[in-house]
Amino acid sequence: MQNAGILTMILMLGLQNFGARGTPDPPRGSLQRSAEILYFKRFAESGSERGKEIYFYKCWVCHNDYTRAAGTTAPTLRDLYKRPRLISGQPVNDQTVAAKIKNGGPNMPAYQYTLTEQDLADLVGFLREGKCCWEDFEEKEPPRNPRYKAK
Repeated sequence: MQNAGILTMILMLGLQNFGARGTPDPPRGSLQRSAEILYFKRFAESGSERGKEIYFYKCWVCHNDYTRAAGTTAPTLRDLYKRPRLISGQPVNDQTVAAKIKNGGPNMPAYQYTLTEQDLADLVGFLREGKCCWEDFEEKEPPRNPRYKAK
């Protein structure tokens, strides 16, 4: 009888501490990578690193030196915050840059329905840092996928 009480006590203490130990990360599901891409969270949960990912998915295809050399009207976003005004004539600040991204313009799609407020904040934060363009990176390659293991 006394052994049963001790056994019960051990089980209760063991179950009590089970949650405190932490559990290993669950294995990645087959759709997790798609969700990370959909929500732009492969590199970071928020901030300018996430903004960098959004830039390469949404902006870089038009706003780069290669398309500029080919004659497109999309300006490069390099040193955007060092300019006094946007092409539209508005002063360069977080509000006008975010509004331009949301509302688009001539030859630029509007992203008000495809980017959330957090997406915009992260993207504007990345552009504000002045490190926006692929051509500016030393390695001259797009950012690495942290899950890609091949060498």
